[in-house]
Amino acid sequence: MASYSLPAFARLTPKIHRAERELAQMEAFYEKHAAEMAANDWGAMSAISAGIHNVYNGIEDVLLSLARDIDDDVPTGPSAHQDVLDQMASEVSGTRPALIDLDLYEALAELKGFRHLVRHRYGFDLKPDKVVENLELLRHAFPMFMAAVTKLEAAMRDDGATETPKT
Repeated sequence: MASYSLPAFARLTPKIHRAERELAQMEAFYEKHAAEMAANDWGAMSAISAGIHNVYNGIEDVLLSLARDIDDDVPTGPSAHQDVLDQMASEVSGTRPALIDLDLYEALAELKGFRHLVRHRYGFDLKPDKVVENLELLRHAFPMFMAAVTKLEAAMRDDGATETPKT
């Protein structure tokens, strides 16, 4: 776990810990139940899908916190989930460089779509190969995401960036 010195990043620590804990629990569950997943067991697929959903929610929560605390602009409305990805993939001139690169953006967009399926289809459309594919994607994306957050905090700290005070 990274240690942050800027307050906007330090406040992320509990959110990041929750996502890391969820990912670890999901990994342990998958290790024990991979055969059941392959056999299309509804319970195992639902558990792994819920874990992917929860970790992605944690990632999105971090993005929304950064949008609030650094950009002073939090997306709202029906396209907010996509808008926060777009916002964090873009530089905010004079405030911060882009947080996520194209590879991470594409991975998070895929995970966002899977989260939507899990949330709104109640598991009826879950397929073992798609669940495992998204688990693999999350295994790849989460460390990239953590590295991006750490890199952004270092860039802002090294540039002497200050956070906009909230009134």
